[in-house]
Amino acid sequence: MYESRAYDKPAVEGFGPDPVVVLVVTGTHDVSRLVNLLNGGQPVIEQLEIGERLAAQVARHNAGRAALKLLAQHGGPDLLQKLGES
Repeated sequence: MYESRAYDKPAVEGFGPDPVVVLVVTGTHDVSRLVNLLNGGQPVIEQLEIGERLAAQVARHNAGRAALKLLAQHGGPDLLQKLGES
């Protein structure tokens, strides 16, 4: 089972907020799949779905949108455009 949430955490140094993503994975099956993915394995459909959900959750927050813009600027996918948020 995959649970996720995203939020902005106020920064201590007085800069803008920091984006935060919390992912909780429960169960032997899902934990083993996540460990495999993080070690270079191929994602399964549940992981692709959680990726879409996380992107939408992150895009709901100012610091999260900044993180997604940075991803696109560094050559990654433009997830804000994909979500219709740009």
